[in-house]
Amino acid sequence: MGAHVFIVTTDTFPIVKNRGIAAVISEDPSKMLSEKTRADILADISCIRKGDRIFFYEIERGFHGIYEAVSLPFIDEDEIEYNGQYLFGNKNNPHFIKGSLIFPNRILIMPKIYLEKSINEWRNASRSAFGRFTSAIDLRSIFYKKVLGRGKSITHLFPEEENKLTELLMKVNNGKESELMYIPYKSKKPQPIIFDLTPTSQSEVKYEKILEGWIIQNIDNPSANTEQFLGDIEEIECFANYVPVSIAGGNLDIVVFHRKKDSGERYKITIIELKKGEIGKDDIEQLENYVKWAAENLTKVIAETPSKIEIDLLNKMDIVQPVIIGKGISESALEKCKDYSLKYSKLIVIIEYDLDYKNYKINFNRLTY
Repeated sequence: MGAHVFIVTTDTFPIVKNRGIAAVISEDPSKMLSEKTRADILADISCIRKGDRIFFYEIERGFHGIYEAVSLPFIDEDEIEYNGQYLFGNKNNPHFIKGSLIFPNRILIMPKIYLEKSINEWRNASRSAFGRFTSAIDLRSIFYKKVLGRGKSITHLFPEEENKLTELLMKVNNGKESELMYIPYKSKKPQPIIFDLTPTSQSEVKYEKILEGWIIQNIDNPSANTEQFLGDIEEIECFANYVPVSIAGGNLDIVVFHRKKDSGERYKITIIELKKGEIGKDDIEQLENYVKWAAENLTKVIAETPSKIEIDLLNKMDIVQPVIIGKGISESALEKCKDYSLKYSKLIVIIEYDLDYKNYKINFNRLTY
Protein backbone atom coordinates (compact mmCIF):
# COMPACT_ATOMS: atom_id res chain seq x y z
CA MET A 1 0.00 0.00 0.00
CA GLY A 2 2.94 2.34 0.61
CA ALA A 3 6.70 2.87 0.71
CA HIS A 4 8.91 3.98 3.57
CA VAL A 5 12.52 4.99 4.28
CA PHE A 6 14.23 3.84 7.49
CA ILE A 7 17.33 5.54 8.88
CA VAL A 8 20.35 3.27 9.48
CA THR A 9 24.04 3.70 10.25
CA THR A 10 27.10 1.93 8.92
CA ASP A 11 26.95 -0.27 12.06
CA THR A 12 23.25 -1.13 11.96
CA PHE A 13 22.69 -1.54 8.21
CA PRO A 14 24.53 -4.90 7.88
CA ILE A 15 22.41 -6.29 10.73
CA VAL A 16 19.02 -5.20 9.43
CA LYS A 17 19.86 -6.15 5.84
CA ASN A 18 21.20 -9.60 6.62
CA ARG A 19 18.69 -10.52 9.33
CA GLY A 20 15.57 -9.29 7.55
CA ILE A 21 14.50 -6.64 10.04
CA ALA A 22 13.72 -2.92 9.96
CA ALA A 23 13.66 -1.12 13.28
CA VAL A 24 13.10 2.25 14.93
CA ILE A 25 14.73 3.54 18.09
CA SER A 26 12.95 3.63 21.43
CA GLU A 27 12.03 6.80 23.27
CA ASP A 28 14.39 7.93 26.01
CA PRO A 29 12.57 7.34 29.31
CA SER A 30 14.91 9.74 31.11
CA LYS A 31 13.62 12.72 29.13
CA MET A 32 10.46 14.74 29.68
CA LEU A 33 7.42 13.80 27.58
CA SER A 34 8.91 10.40 26.76
CA GLU A 35 5.36 9.01 26.62
CA LYS A 36 4.46 11.53 23.94
CA THR A 37 7.65 10.73 22.04
CA ARG A 38 6.84 7.03 22.23
CA ALA A 39 3.40 7.64 20.71
CA ASP A 40 5.07 9.70 17.97
CA ILE A 41 7.54 6.90 17.15
CA LEU A 42 4.86 4.21 17.18
CA ALA A 43 2.54 6.30 15.00
CA ASP A 44 5.27 6.46 12.34
CA ILE A 45 5.90 2.73 12.21
CA SER A 46 2.17 1.93 12.39
CA CYS A 47 1.80 3.24 8.81
CA ILE A 48 3.45 0.07 7.51
CA ARG A 49 1.44 -2.84 6.09
CA LYS A 50 2.50 -6.23 4.76
CA GLY A 51 3.73 -5.86 1.20
CA ASP A 52 4.89 -2.25 1.62
CA ARG A 53 8.23 -1.39 0.07
CA ILE A 54 11.10 -0.55 2.40
CA PHE A 55 14.14 1.56 1.57
CA PHE A 56 17.06 2.37 3.87
CA TYR A 57 18.94 5.63 4.17
CA GLU A 58 22.44 4.94 5.49
CA ILE A 59 23.87 8.08 7.09
CA GLU A 60 26.75 9.50 5.03
CA ARG A 61 26.35 6.71 2.44
CA GLY A 62 22.96 7.17 0.79
CA PHE A 63 19.87 5.14 -0.11
CA HIS A 64 19.56 1.36 -0.40
CA GLY A 65 16.75 -0.83 -1.73
CA ILE A 66 14.45 -2.50 -2.32
CA TYR A 67 12.90 -4.57 0.47
CA GLU A 68 9.37 -5.65 1.36
CA ALA A 69 7.55 -5.75 4.69
CA VAL A 70 6.45 -9.29 5.55
CA SER A 71 4.91 -8.52 8.94
CA LEU A 72 2.93 -5.84 10.69
CA PRO A 73 4.84 -3.63 13.16
CA PHE A 74 5.56 -5.16 16.56
CA ILE A 75 7.65 -4.62 19.68
CA ASP A 76 10.46 -7.05 20.46
CA GLU A 77 13.05 -6.59 23.21
CA ASP A 78 15.45 -9.39 22.22
CA GLU A 79 18.86 -8.58 20.76
CA ILE A 80 19.64 -9.48 17.15
CA GLU A 81 23.12 -10.62 16.13
CA TYR A 82 24.93 -10.60 12.80
CA ASN A 83 28.65 -11.21 12.33
CA GLY A 84 29.43 -10.27 15.93
CA GLN A 85 27.39 -7.05 15.85
CA TYR A 86 24.15 -6.54 17.78
CA LEU A 87 20.88 -4.65 17.49
CA PHE A 88 19.50 -4.20 21.01
CA GLY A 89 15.89 -4.39 22.18
CA ASN A 90 16.51 -3.25 25.76
CA LYS A 91 19.31 -2.48 28.21
CA ASN A 92 19.14 -5.96 29.71
CA ASN A 93 20.28 -7.73 26.54
CA PRO A 94 23.35 -9.89 27.25
CA HIS A 95 25.69 -7.96 24.96
CA PHE A 96 24.33 -4.48 25.61
CA ILE A 97 26.96 -1.74 25.73
CA LYS A 98 26.27 1.39 27.73
CA GLY A 99 25.29 4.27 25.50
CA SER A 100 24.04 2.07 22.65
CA LEU A 101 20.76 2.87 20.93
CA ILE A 102 17.79 0.58 21.55
CA PHE A 103 15.58 -0.61 18.67
CA PRO A 104 12.52 -2.50 19.98
CA ASN A 105 10.02 -1.20 17.38
CA ARG A 106 10.32 -3.53 14.41
CA ILE A 107 8.95 -5.11 11.26
CA LEU A 108 10.17 -8.18 9.39
CA ILE A 109 11.40 -7.65 5.84
CA MET A 110 12.76 -9.57 2.87
CA PRO A 111 14.60 -8.49 -0.29
CA LYS A 112 12.17 -7.53 -3.05
CA ILE A 113 14.58 -6.25 -5.69
CA TYR A 114 17.98 -6.27 -4.02
CA LEU A 115 20.13 -3.51 -5.53
CA GLU A 116 23.64 -3.71 -4.13
CA LYS A 117 24.84 -0.19 -4.95
CA SER A 118 23.42 2.77 -3.04
CA ILE A 119 22.55 6.25 -4.27
CA ASN A 120 24.90 8.93 -3.02
CA GLU A 121 23.52 12.01 -1.32
CA TRP A 122 22.90 15.21 -3.27
CA ARG A 123 26.12 16.86 -2.10
CA ASN A 124 27.87 14.96 -4.92
CA ALA A 125 25.35 15.99 -7.56
CA SER A 126 27.99 16.10 -10.31
CA ARG A 127 28.82 12.42 -9.74
CA SER A 128 25.45 11.09 -8.69
CA ALA A 129 21.98 10.66 -10.09
CA PHE A 130 20.70 12.02 -6.78
CA GLY A 131 21.16 15.74 -7.45
CA ARG A 132 19.78 18.67 -5.47
CA PHE A 133 16.98 19.40 -7.95
CA THR A 134 15.82 15.80 -7.88
CA SER A 135 15.92 15.77 -4.08
CA ALA A 136 13.80 18.86 -3.54
CA ILE A 137 11.27 18.41 -6.31
CA ASP A 138 10.85 14.72 -7.00
CA LEU A 139 11.55 13.49 -3.47
CA ARG A 140 9.83 16.23 -1.47
CA SER A 141 9.08 14.08 1.60
CA ILE A 142 12.72 13.07 2.04
CA PHE A 143 14.09 16.54 1.38
CA TYR A 144 11.75 18.37 3.76
CA LYS A 145 12.23 15.91 6.59
CA LYS A 146 15.99 16.10 6.24
CA VAL A 147 15.93 19.90 6.35
CA LEU A 148 13.53 19.86 9.30
CA GLY A 149 15.72 17.39 11.18
CA ARG A 150 13.06 14.65 11.27
CA GLY A 151 15.60 11.98 10.38
CA LYS A 152 15.50 9.60 13.35
CA SER A 153 12.30 7.79 12.50
CA ILE A 154 10.63 6.88 9.21
CA THR A 155 9.86 8.91 6.12
CA HIS A 156 6.79 7.80 4.16
CA LEU A 157 6.92 8.14 0.37
CA PHE A 158 4.06 8.91 -1.98
CA PRO A 159 3.85 6.69 -5.09
CA GLU A 160 5.58 9.16 -7.42
CA GLU A 161 8.43 9.57 -4.93
CA GLU A 162 8.79 5.81 -4.62
CA ASN A 163 8.90 5.50 -8.41
CA LYS A 164 11.61 8.17 -8.64
CA LEU A 165 13.74 6.61 -5.91
CA THR A 166 13.38 3.19 -7.57
CA GLU A 167 14.34 4.70 -10.93
CA LEU A 168 17.48 6.25 -9.44
CA LEU A 169 18.48 3.01 -7.71
CA MET A 170 17.97 1.03 -10.89
CA LYS A 171 20.05 3.58 -12.80
CA VAL A 172 23.03 3.43 -10.45
CA ASN A 173 22.86 -0.40 -10.53
CA ASN A 174 22.60 -0.48 -14.34
CA GLY A 175 19.21 -2.14 -14.05
CA LYS A 176 20.69 -5.29 -12.53
CA GLU A 177 19.47 -6.75 -9.26
CA SER A 178 21.71 -8.91 -7.07
CA GLU A 179 21.02 -11.83 -4.76
CA LEU A 180 21.11 -11.38 -1.00
CA MET A 181 21.54 -14.50 1.10
CA TYR A 182 20.05 -13.34 4.37
CA ILE A 183 19.25 -15.14 7.62
CA PRO A 184 15.65 -14.24 8.58
CA TYR A 185 15.22 -13.20 12.19
CA LYS A 186 12.37 -14.90 14.04
CA SER A 187 10.97 -13.04 17.01
CA LYS A 188 10.36 -15.17 20.10
CA LYS A 189 8.07 -12.78 21.99
CA PRO A 190 6.58 -10.20 19.62
CA GLN A 191 4.24 -7.74 21.30
CA PRO A 192 1.56 -5.77 19.45
CA ILE A 193 1.73 -1.98 19.33
CA ILE A 194 -0.85 -0.51 21.71
CA PHE A 195 -1.68 3.18 22.08
CA ASP A 196 -2.82 4.28 25.53
CA LEU A 197 -6.45 5.35 25.11
CA THR A 198 -6.99 6.05 28.81
CA PRO A 199 -8.96 9.34 28.82
CA THR A 200 -7.98 12.47 30.69
CA SER A 201 -10.39 14.17 33.10
CA GLN A 202 -11.78 16.03 30.03
CA SER A 203 -12.42 12.67 28.27
CA GLU A 204 -9.66 13.45 25.77
CA VAL A 205 -6.62 11.49 24.65
CA LYS A 206 -3.57 12.42 26.69
CA TYR A 207 -1.61 13.41 23.57
CA GLU A 208 -2.65 14.20 20.03
CA LYS A 209 -0.09 11.67 18.76
CA ILE A 210 -2.07 8.91 20.47
CA LEU A 211 -5.11 9.85 18.42
CA GLU A 212 -2.96 9.97 15.29
CA GLY A 213 -1.33 6.63 16.02
CA TRP A 214 -4.58 4.77 16.63
CA ILE A 215 -6.16 6.16 13.46
CA ILE A 216 -3.09 5.27 11.38
CA GLN A 217 -3.05 1.80 12.88
CA ASN A 218 -6.74 1.26 12.07
CA ILE A 219 -7.31 3.47 9.04
CA ASP A 220 -8.01 0.52 6.74
CA ASN A 221 -9.74 -1.61 9.37
CA PRO A 222 -13.43 -2.12 8.41
CA SER A 223 -14.49 -2.25 12.08
CA ALA A 224 -12.86 1.12 12.88
CA ASN A 225 -15.61 3.03 11.04
CA THR A 226 -13.13 5.36 9.30
CA GLU A 227 -15.42 5.23 6.24
CA GLN A 228 -17.33 8.08 7.91
CA PHE A 229 -14.61 10.48 6.84
CA LEU A 230 -12.69 8.51 4.18
CA GLY A 231 -15.40 6.88 2.10
CA ASP A 232 -14.70 3.40 0.67
CA ILE A 233 -11.56 2.17 2.47
CA GLU A 234 -10.97 -0.38 -0.30
CA GLU A 235 -10.11 2.60 -2.50
CA ILE A 236 -7.26 3.76 -0.25
CA GLU A 237 -4.14 3.85 -2.42
CA CYS A 238 -1.69 4.92 0.28
CA PHE A 239 -1.54 7.03 3.43
CA ALA A 240 1.03 8.79 5.57
CA ASN A 241 1.31 10.70 8.81
CA TYR A 242 3.36 13.82 9.55
CA VAL A 243 3.66 15.17 6.01
CA PRO A 244 5.79 18.37 6.00
CA VAL A 245 4.28 21.23 4.01
CA SER A 246 7.42 23.37 3.72
CA ILE A 247 10.96 23.77 4.97
CA ALA A 248 9.62 26.64 7.11
CA GLY A 249 7.63 24.16 9.21
CA GLY A 250 4.07 22.93 9.51
CA ASN A 251 2.75 19.51 8.66
CA LEU A 252 -0.36 17.61 7.70
CA ASP A 253 -1.27 15.11 10.41
CA ILE A 254 -2.57 12.46 7.98
CA VAL A 255 -2.80 12.35 4.18
CA VAL A 256 -4.71 9.67 2.24
CA PHE A 257 -4.65 9.08 -1.52
CA HIS A 258 -7.74 7.43 -3.04
CA ARG A 259 -7.89 5.43 -6.28
CA LYS A 260 -10.99 4.04 -8.03
CA LYS A 261 -11.28 0.26 -7.79
CA ASP A 262 -12.59 -0.15 -11.33
CA SER A 263 -10.53 2.32 -13.34
CA GLY A 264 -7.47 2.71 -11.11
CA GLU A 265 -7.82 6.49 -11.40
CA ARG A 266 -6.64 8.56 -8.46
CA TYR A 267 -9.56 10.85 -7.76
CA LYS A 268 -9.28 12.29 -4.24
CA ILE A 269 -6.78 13.32 -1.58
CA THR A 270 -7.98 13.48 2.02
CA ILE A 271 -6.07 15.62 4.48
CA ILE A 272 -6.86 15.11 8.16
CA GLU A 273 -6.17 17.61 10.93
CA LEU A 274 -6.30 16.24 14.47
CA LYS A 275 -7.08 18.01 17.75
CA LYS A 276 -7.13 16.26 21.09
CA GLY A 277 -9.48 18.88 22.50
CA GLU A 278 -12.16 21.18 21.14
CA ILE A 279 -11.78 22.39 17.56
CA GLY A 280 -11.37 26.17 17.44
CA LYS A 281 -11.70 28.84 14.76
CA ASP A 282 -7.91 29.03 14.31
CA ASP A 283 -7.84 25.30 13.58
CA ILE A 284 -10.26 25.74 10.67
CA GLU A 285 -8.23 28.65 9.29
CA GLN A 286 -5.10 26.50 9.50
CA LEU A 287 -6.87 23.63 7.75
CA GLU A 288 -7.95 25.96 4.93
CA ASN A 289 -4.33 26.98 4.40
CA TYR A 290 -3.32 23.32 4.31
CA VAL A 291 -5.99 22.64 1.67
CA LYS A 292 -4.52 25.41 -0.49
CA TRP A 293 -1.03 23.95 -0.06
CA ALA A 294 -2.24 20.43 -0.89
CA ALA A 295 -4.08 21.75 -3.96
CA GLU A 296 -0.86 23.36 -5.22
CA ASN A 297 1.47 20.48 -4.38
CA LEU A 298 -0.20 17.09 -3.90
CA THR A 299 -2.71 17.37 -6.76
CA LYS A 300 -0.01 17.79 -9.39
CA VAL A 301 0.15 14.04 -9.83
CA ILE A 302 -3.56 14.11 -10.69
CA ALA A 303 -3.54 17.23 -12.84
CA GLU A 304 -0.53 16.33 -14.99
CA THR A 305 -2.27 13.96 -17.37
CA PRO A 306 -0.65 12.87 -20.66
CA SER A 307 -2.68 15.54 -22.46
CA LYS A 308 -1.34 18.17 -20.02
CA ILE A 309 -4.78 19.59 -19.30
CA GLU A 310 -4.49 22.59 -17.00
CA ILE A 311 -6.98 22.98 -14.16
CA ASP A 312 -7.30 26.06 -11.97
CA LEU A 313 -6.73 26.27 -8.23
CA LEU A 314 -10.43 26.08 -7.39
CA ASN A 315 -10.81 22.82 -9.29
CA LYS A 316 -7.65 21.50 -7.67
CA MET A 317 -9.03 22.36 -4.25
CA ASP A 318 -12.15 20.39 -5.10
CA ILE A 319 -9.95 17.28 -5.33
CA VAL A 320 -8.80 17.79 -1.73
CA GLN A 321 -11.20 16.64 0.98
CA PRO A 322 -10.50 18.38 4.32
CA VAL A 323 -11.31 16.49 7.52
CA ILE A 324 -10.89 17.69 11.09
CA ILE A 325 -11.22 15.41 14.11
CA GLY A 326 -11.48 16.63 17.69
CA LYS A 327 -13.39 16.54 20.94
CA GLY A 328 -16.27 18.74 19.84
CA ILE A 329 -16.19 22.08 18.03
CA SER A 330 -16.69 25.70 19.08
CA GLU A 331 -19.45 27.87 17.62
CA SER A 332 -16.91 30.20 15.99
CA ALA A 333 -15.18 27.22 14.34
CA LEU A 334 -18.50 25.91 13.10
CA GLU A 335 -19.29 29.28 11.52
CA LYS A 336 -15.88 29.24 9.86
CA CYS A 337 -16.69 25.81 8.39
CA LYS A 338 -19.93 27.22 6.97
CA ASP A 339 -18.02 30.11 5.42
CA TYR A 340 -15.61 27.61 3.84
CA SER A 341 -18.48 25.65 2.28
CA LEU A 342 -19.93 28.83 0.77
CA LYS A 343 -16.55 29.94 -0.56
CA TYR A 344 -15.47 26.65 -2.10
CA SER A 345 -18.76 24.71 -2.46
CA LYS A 346 -17.24 21.86 -0.45
CA LEU A 347 -17.88 20.81 3.13
CA ILE A 348 -15.19 20.33 5.72
CA VAL A 349 -15.90 16.95 7.31
CA ILE A 350 -16.13 17.45 11.09
CA ILE A 351 -15.67 14.36 13.25
CA GLU A 352 -16.09 14.15 17.01
CA TYR A 353 -14.21 11.31 18.66
CA ASP A 354 -15.07 9.36 21.79
CA LEU A 355 -12.75 6.98 23.64
CA ASP A 356 -13.75 3.40 24.42
CA TYR A 357 -10.44 2.54 26.05
CA LYS A 358 -11.63 -0.71 27.65
CA ASN A 359 -12.25 -2.14 24.18
CA TYR A 360 -9.23 -0.38 22.63
CA LYS A 361 -11.48 1.55 20.28
CA ILE A 362 -12.16 5.13 19.23
CA ASN A 363 -15.71 5.91 18.12
CA PHE A 364 -16.36 8.60 15.52
CA ASN A 365 -19.46 10.75 15.06
CA ARG A 366 -19.79 12.92 11.94
CA LEU A 367 -21.32 16.29 12.77
CA THR A 368 -23.81 17.91 10.40
CA TYR A 369 -24.10 21.64 9.79
